[in-house]
Amino acid sequence: MSEGQNAMSSGKSSSGVHFYGQLYVGYDDTETGQAADIERLDDGGGKSRLGLKMTESLGNGLQLIGNLEYKFDPVDGTQNDAGDCTSTSESTSCRTFNLHVGNLGFKTAMGYIGVGTFESPYKTMGKFDNNMDTAVAMNAHGATSTGDGGQAGTLESMLAYHGHIGPFEVGYMYALSDKDSDNSADRTNTDQGDYALGIQIKNMMIPGLTVGYARTHDHEVTGSDAKAENNNKVFASMKVLPHVGMFLTMENIKQSGSYIAGSTSNGDITTLGTHYQLGHTAIQAVYAVGNSDGANTEDYKTLGMSASMHLSKTSDITFGYIKQDFDSTGSDITTRSIGLTHKF
Repeated sequence: MSEGQNAMSSGKSSSGVHFYGQLYVGYDDTETGQAADIERLDDGGGKSRLGLKMTESLGNGLQLIGNLEYKFDPVDGTQNDAGDCTSTSESTSCRTFNLHVGNLGFKTAMGYIGVGTFESPYKTMGKFDNNMDTAVAMNAHGATSTGDGGQAGTLESMLAYHGHIGPFEVGYMYALSDKDSDNSADRTNTDQGDYALGIQIKNMMIPGLTVGYARTHDHEVTGSDAKAENNNKVFASMKVLPHVGMFLTMENIKQSGSYIAGSTSNGDITTLGTHYQLGHTAIQAVYAVGNSDGANTEDYKTLGMSASMHLSKTSDITFGYIKQDFDSTGSDITTRSIGLTHKF
Protein backbone atom coordinates (compact mmCIF):
# COMPACT_ATOMS: atom_id res chain seq x y z
CA MET A 1 0.00 0.00 0.00
CA SER A 2 1.41 3.41 -0.91
CA GLU A 3 1.89 6.16 1.63
CA GLY A 4 -0.59 9.02 1.68
CA GLN A 5 0.13 12.24 -0.15
CA ASN A 6 -0.45 14.32 2.97
CA ALA A 7 2.19 14.33 5.69
CA MET A 8 2.24 16.00 9.09
CA SER A 9 5.74 17.34 9.72
CA SER A 10 7.26 16.62 13.10
CA GLY A 11 9.27 19.81 12.93
CA LYS A 12 12.49 18.21 11.70
CA SER A 13 13.44 17.94 8.05
CA SER A 14 14.75 14.42 8.60
CA SER A 15 11.64 13.20 10.43
CA GLY A 16 7.98 12.83 9.61
CA VAL A 17 4.63 11.18 10.25
CA HIS A 18 2.64 10.03 7.23
CA PHE A 19 -1.03 9.07 7.12
CA TYR A 20 -2.19 6.61 4.48
CA GLY A 21 -5.11 4.33 3.82
CA GLN A 22 -7.24 2.28 1.49
CA LEU A 23 -11.01 1.95 1.07
CA TYR A 24 -12.57 -1.19 -0.39
CA VAL A 25 -16.23 -2.02 -0.98
CA GLY A 26 -17.20 -5.36 -2.50
CA TYR A 27 -20.35 -7.22 -3.51
CA ASP A 28 -19.93 -10.99 -3.57
CA ASP A 29 -22.00 -14.15 -3.95
CA THR A 30 -20.72 -17.39 -2.36
CA GLU A 31 -22.16 -20.89 -2.89
CA THR A 32 -21.10 -23.75 -0.58
CA GLY A 33 -22.36 -27.14 -1.69
CA GLN A 34 -26.16 -27.29 -1.86
CA ALA A 35 -26.68 -24.56 0.71
CA ALA A 36 -28.33 -21.28 -0.20
CA ASP A 37 -26.11 -18.55 -1.61
CA ILE A 38 -24.65 -15.97 0.73
CA GLU A 39 -24.68 -12.48 -0.75
CA ARG A 40 -22.73 -9.67 0.92
CA LEU A 41 -22.05 -6.00 0.40
CA ASP A 42 -19.18 -5.19 2.75
CA ASP A 43 -15.46 -5.53 3.34
CA GLY A 44 -15.50 -8.68 5.44
CA GLY A 45 -11.92 -9.53 4.48
CA GLY A 46 -10.54 -6.31 5.93
CA LYS A 47 -8.90 -4.94 2.79
CA SER A 48 -9.74 -1.39 3.91
CA ARG A 49 -6.93 0.10 6.00
CA LEU A 50 -5.97 3.18 7.96
CA GLY A 51 -2.33 3.59 8.91
CA LEU A 52 0.48 5.79 10.14
CA LYS A 53 4.17 5.57 9.31
CA MET A 54 6.80 7.53 11.17
CA THR A 55 10.52 8.03 10.70
CA GLU A 56 13.07 9.90 12.77
CA SER A 57 16.74 10.34 11.92
CA LEU A 58 19.00 9.56 14.88
CA GLY A 59 22.23 10.40 13.09
CA ASN A 60 25.09 8.32 11.70
CA GLY A 61 22.75 6.58 9.26
CA LEU A 62 20.44 5.29 12.02
CA GLN A 63 16.66 5.77 11.74
CA LEU A 64 13.79 5.04 14.10
CA ILE A 65 10.84 3.64 12.11
CA GLY A 66 7.28 2.97 13.27
CA ASN A 67 4.19 1.60 11.55
CA LEU A 68 0.61 1.33 12.84
CA GLU A 69 -2.11 -0.06 10.57
CA TYR A 70 -5.71 -1.12 11.24
CA LYS A 71 -8.24 -3.08 9.21
CA PHE A 72 -11.86 -1.95 9.11
CA ASP A 73 -15.13 -2.39 7.20
CA PRO A 74 -16.43 0.95 5.84
CA VAL A 75 -19.80 -0.55 4.84
CA ASP A 76 -21.30 -2.00 8.04
CA GLY A 77 -18.78 -0.71 10.59
CA THR A 78 -18.01 -4.21 11.89
CA GLN A 79 -14.66 -5.67 10.85
CA ASN A 80 -15.75 -9.26 11.53
CA ASP A 81 -19.12 -10.81 10.74
CA ALA A 82 -19.96 -11.71 14.33
CA GLY A 83 -22.64 -10.83 16.83
CA ASP A 84 -21.06 -11.08 20.28
CA CYS A 85 -20.33 -7.46 21.15
CA THR A 86 -19.16 -8.40 24.66
CA SER A 87 -16.35 -10.64 23.38
CA THR A 88 -12.73 -9.49 23.62
CA SER A 89 -11.58 -11.83 20.85
CA GLU A 90 -10.57 -10.33 17.50
CA SER A 91 -12.33 -13.17 15.67
CA THR A 92 -15.68 -13.04 17.51
CA SER A 93 -16.21 -9.47 18.69
CA CYS A 94 -18.02 -6.80 16.68
CA ARG A 95 -15.25 -4.21 16.89
CA THR A 96 -14.90 -1.63 14.14
CA PHE A 97 -11.10 -1.74 13.85
CA ASN A 98 -8.67 -4.66 14.12
CA LEU A 99 -4.93 -4.22 14.40
CA HIS A 100 -3.13 -5.42 11.29
CA VAL A 101 0.45 -4.38 12.04
CA GLY A 102 2.00 -2.27 14.79
CA ASN A 103 5.73 -2.08 15.28
CA LEU A 104 8.71 0.10 16.15
CA GLY A 105 12.34 -0.48 15.27
CA PHE A 106 15.64 0.72 13.86
CA LYS A 107 16.83 0.90 10.26
CA THR A 108 20.58 0.42 10.12
CA ALA A 109 23.22 -0.17 7.47
CA MET A 110 22.83 -3.90 8.19
CA GLY A 111 19.04 -3.93 7.83
CA TYR A 112 15.95 -3.38 9.97
CA ILE A 113 15.43 -4.73 13.50
CA GLY A 114 12.27 -4.08 15.49
CA VAL A 115 9.52 -5.43 17.72
CA GLY A 116 5.75 -5.65 17.50
CA THR A 117 3.18 -7.15 15.13
CA PHE A 118 4.29 -7.83 11.56
CA GLU A 119 3.17 -9.58 8.41
CA SER A 120 5.07 -12.88 8.37
CA PRO A 121 7.83 -13.49 5.78
CA TYR A 122 5.72 -16.52 4.86
CA LYS A 123 3.11 -14.04 3.63
CA THR A 124 5.22 -11.24 2.20
CA MET A 125 7.69 -13.44 0.31
CA GLY A 126 6.04 -15.36 -2.50
CA LYS A 127 2.80 -13.38 -2.18
CA PHE A 128 1.28 -13.35 -5.66
CA ASP A 129 -2.45 -12.85 -5.04
CA ASN A 130 -3.75 -9.47 -6.24
CA ASN A 131 -7.05 -10.21 -4.46
CA MET A 132 -5.75 -10.79 -0.93
CA ASP A 133 -8.31 -9.90 1.80
CA THR A 134 -11.26 -9.98 -0.61
CA ALA A 135 -14.03 -12.54 -1.12
CA VAL A 136 -12.14 -14.10 -4.06
CA ALA A 137 -8.81 -14.35 -2.23
CA MET A 138 -6.76 -17.41 -3.13
CA ASN A 139 -6.18 -18.35 0.51
CA ALA A 140 -9.94 -18.39 1.15
CA HIS A 141 -10.42 -21.08 -1.52
CA GLY A 142 -7.43 -23.39 -1.03
CA ALA A 143 -5.20 -21.91 -3.73
CA THR A 144 -2.68 -21.15 -0.96
CA SER A 145 -2.49 -21.88 2.76
CA THR A 146 -4.51 -19.79 5.21
CA GLY A 147 -4.41 -18.71 8.86
CA ASP A 148 -1.68 -17.06 10.93
CA GLY A 149 0.81 -19.80 10.06
CA GLY A 150 0.03 -19.60 6.35
CA GLN A 151 -0.39 -17.07 3.58
CA ALA A 152 -2.59 -14.83 5.76
CA GLY A 153 0.05 -14.69 8.50
CA THR A 154 0.24 -11.65 10.79
CA LEU A 155 2.33 -12.50 13.86
CA GLU A 156 2.16 -10.68 17.19
CA SER A 157 4.80 -10.00 19.84
CA MET A 158 7.72 -10.63 17.48
CA LEU A 159 11.37 -9.60 17.38
CA ALA A 160 11.99 -9.08 13.66
CA TYR A 161 14.93 -8.64 11.29
CA HIS A 162 14.78 -7.79 7.60
CA GLY A 163 17.70 -7.05 5.32
CA HIS A 164 19.28 -7.30 1.87
CA ILE A 165 22.63 -8.87 1.07
CA GLY A 166 23.35 -8.49 -2.62
CA PRO A 167 20.59 -10.32 -4.53
CA PHE A 168 19.43 -12.01 -1.29
CA GLU A 169 16.52 -10.72 0.80
CA VAL A 170 16.23 -12.20 4.30
CA GLY A 171 13.48 -11.98 6.91
CA TYR A 172 13.33 -13.59 10.35
CA MET A 173 10.94 -13.22 13.30
CA TYR A 174 10.96 -14.77 16.77
CA ALA A 175 8.10 -14.72 19.30
CA LEU A 176 8.91 -13.13 22.67
CA SER A 177 5.71 -13.55 24.72
CA ASP A 178 5.38 -16.70 26.83
CA LYS A 179 1.95 -17.92 27.90
CA ASP A 180 1.64 -19.05 31.54
CA SER A 181 -1.10 -21.03 33.28
CA ASP A 182 -3.35 -17.97 33.07
CA ASN A 183 -3.98 -17.77 29.34
CA SER A 184 -5.65 -14.39 29.68
CA ALA A 185 -2.26 -12.92 30.60
CA ASP A 186 -1.08 -13.39 27.00
CA ARG A 187 -3.55 -12.57 24.23
CA THR A 188 -1.02 -12.77 21.38
CA ASN A 189 -1.34 -15.35 18.60
CA THR A 190 2.21 -16.63 19.22
CA ASP A 191 4.17 -18.28 22.01
CA GLN A 192 7.85 -18.05 22.88
CA GLY A 193 9.76 -20.34 20.53
CA ASP A 194 7.53 -19.69 17.50
CA TYR A 195 9.36 -18.22 14.53
CA ALA A 196 9.01 -17.34 10.88
CA LEU A 197 11.70 -16.99 8.24
CA GLY A 198 12.03 -16.28 4.57
CA ILE A 199 14.75 -15.87 1.98
CA GLN A 200 14.43 -14.93 -1.67
CA ILE A 201 16.84 -14.27 -4.51
CA LYS A 202 16.07 -11.89 -7.38
CA ASN A 203 17.72 -11.62 -10.79
CA MET A 204 20.76 -13.66 -9.75
CA MET A 205 20.74 -16.43 -12.34
CA ILE A 206 18.20 -15.25 -14.92
CA PRO A 207 16.90 -11.67 -15.33
CA GLY A 208 13.31 -11.45 -14.07
CA LEU A 209 13.52 -14.68 -12.04
CA THR A 210 12.76 -14.74 -8.30
CA VAL A 211 13.07 -17.90 -6.20
CA GLY A 212 12.68 -18.35 -2.47
CA TYR A 213 11.78 -20.35 0.60
CA ALA A 214 9.67 -19.51 3.68
CA ARG A 215 8.69 -21.29 6.91
CA THR A 216 6.52 -20.72 9.98
CA HIS A 217 7.25 -22.76 13.11
CA ASP A 218 4.66 -23.41 15.85
CA HIS A 219 6.69 -24.36 18.92
CA GLU A 220 3.96 -25.18 21.44
CA VAL A 221 1.17 -27.40 20.14
CA THR A 222 -1.52 -28.69 22.49
CA GLY A 223 -2.85 -32.25 22.58
CA SER A 224 -1.79 -35.70 23.75
CA ASP A 225 0.76 -36.01 20.92
CA ALA A 226 1.97 -32.42 21.08
CA LYS A 227 5.03 -31.56 19.02
CA ALA A 228 6.29 -28.61 17.03
CA GLU A 229 4.71 -28.09 13.61
CA ASN A 230 6.05 -26.36 10.50
CA ASN A 231 4.56 -24.91 7.35
CA ASN A 232 7.05 -24.79 4.47
CA LYS A 233 6.81 -22.98 1.15
CA VAL A 234 9.01 -22.95 -1.95
CA PHE A 235 8.14 -20.33 -4.55
CA ALA A 236 9.27 -18.87 -7.84
CA SER A 237 8.14 -16.18 -10.25
CA MET A 238 9.40 -14.96 -13.59
CA LYS A 239 8.61 -12.26 -16.10
CA VAL A 240 8.41 -14.31 -19.30
CA LEU A 241 7.23 -11.52 -21.64
CA PRO A 242 7.07 -7.71 -21.28
CA HIS A 243 3.50 -7.87 -19.91
CA VAL A 244 3.29 -11.49 -18.72
CA GLY A 245 4.53 -13.11 -15.52
CA MET A 246 4.23 -16.66 -14.17
CA PHE A 247 4.35 -17.84 -10.56
CA LEU A 248 4.58 -21.16 -8.74
CA THR A 249 4.25 -22.08 -5.07
CA MET A 250 4.60 -25.49 -3.41
CA GLU A 251 3.53 -25.73 0.22
CA ASN A 252 3.82 -28.52 2.78
CA ILE A 253 1.26 -27.74 5.50
CA LYS A 254 1.50 -29.21 9.02
CA GLN A 255 -0.07 -26.52 11.21
CA SER A 256 -3.72 -26.88 12.18
CA GLY A 257 -6.07 -24.61 10.25
CA SER A 258 -3.55 -23.78 7.50
CA TYR A 259 -4.56 -26.42 4.92
CA ILE A 260 -8.31 -25.86 5.30
CA ALA A 261 -9.63 -23.15 7.64
CA GLY A 262 -11.12 -24.70 10.78
CA SER A 263 -9.71 -28.16 10.01
CA THR A 264 -6.87 -30.03 11.74
CA SER A 265 -5.92 -31.78 8.48
CA ASN A 266 -2.49 -31.45 6.92
CA GLY A 267 -1.59 -31.54 3.25
CA ASP A 268 0.30 -30.20 0.26
CA ILE A 269 -0.80 -27.30 -1.95
CA THR A 270 0.70 -26.71 -5.40
CA THR A 271 -0.25 -23.48 -7.16
CA LEU A 272 0.45 -22.26 -10.68
CA GLY A 273 -0.66 -18.85 -11.90
CA THR A 274 -0.10 -15.97 -14.26
CA HIS A 275 -0.37 -12.19 -14.29
CA TYR A 276 -1.04 -10.40 -17.57
CA GLN A 277 -1.16 -6.62 -18.04
CA LEU A 278 -3.55 -5.70 -20.85
CA GLY A 279 -3.54 -1.94 -21.14
CA HIS A 280 -5.10 -0.57 -17.95
CA THR A 281 -6.38 -4.02 -16.93
CA ALA A 282 -4.44 -6.51 -14.78
CA ILE A 283 -5.55 -10.11 -15.31
CA GLN A 284 -4.80 -12.89 -12.83
CA ALA A 285 -5.43 -16.60 -13.43
CA VAL A 286 -4.61 -19.40 -10.98
CA TYR A 287 -4.90 -23.19 -10.74
CA ALA A 288 -4.12 -25.10 -7.55
CA VAL A 289 -4.25 -28.69 -6.30
CA GLY A 290 -4.63 -29.64 -2.65
CA ASN A 291 -3.65 -33.14 -1.52
CA SER A 292 -4.67 -33.98 2.04
CA ASP A 293 -2.54 -36.24 4.22
CA GLY A 294 -5.80 -37.62 5.60
CA ALA A 295 -9.18 -38.27 4.05
CA ASN A 296 -9.64 -38.14 0.28
CA THR A 297 -12.70 -35.97 0.88
CA GLU A 298 -10.31 -33.08 1.61
CA ASP A 299 -8.48 -33.32 -1.72
CA TYR A 300 -9.48 -30.51 -4.06
CA LYS A 301 -8.71 -28.40 -7.11
CA THR A 302 -9.07 -24.62 -7.27
CA LEU A 303 -9.53 -22.49 -10.37
CA GLY A 304 -9.75 -18.70 -10.25
CA MET A 305 -9.63 -15.66 -12.50
CA SER A 306 -9.91 -11.92 -11.96
CA ALA A 307 -9.60 -8.69 -13.94
CA SER A 308 -8.70 -5.42 -12.25
CA MET A 309 -9.27 -2.25 -14.30
CA HIS A 310 -7.40 0.86 -13.22
CA LEU A 311 -9.74 3.85 -13.14
CA SER A 312 -6.90 6.16 -12.07
CA LYS A 313 -3.52 5.96 -10.35
CA THR A 314 -5.27 5.38 -7.01
CA SER A 315 -8.56 3.63 -7.88
CA ASP A 316 -9.55 0.36 -9.55
CA ILE A 317 -12.53 -1.95 -10.02
CA THR A 318 -12.07 -5.74 -9.91
CA PHE A 319 -14.24 -8.58 -11.20
CA GLY A 320 -13.39 -12.03 -9.85
CA TYR A 321 -14.42 -15.69 -9.90
CA ILE A 322 -12.92 -18.61 -7.98
CA LYS A 323 -14.03 -22.18 -7.23
CA GLN A 324 -12.63 -24.75 -4.80
CA ASP A 325 -13.78 -28.12 -6.15
CA PHE A 326 -13.57 -30.98 -3.62
CA ASP A 327 -13.01 -34.28 -5.41
CA SER A 328 -15.21 -36.58 -3.33
CA THR A 329 -17.89 -34.35 -1.82
CA GLY A 330 -20.51 -31.87 -2.89
CA SER A 331 -19.27 -29.10 -0.61
CA ASP A 332 -17.57 -27.07 -3.35
CA ILE A 333 -17.06 -23.36 -2.65
CA THR A 334 -17.74 -20.92 -5.50
CA THR A 335 -17.44 -17.14 -5.17
CA ARG A 336 -18.15 -14.32 -7.63
CA SER A 337 -17.23 -10.78 -6.71
CA ILE A 338 -17.02 -7.18 -7.85
CA GLY A 339 -15.03 -4.71 -5.77
CA LEU A 340 -13.99 -1.06 -5.84
CA THR A 341 -10.71 0.12 -4.28
CA HIS A 342 -9.34 3.60 -3.61
CA LYS A 343 -5.91 4.28 -2.08
CA PHE A 344 -4.88 7.51 -0.45
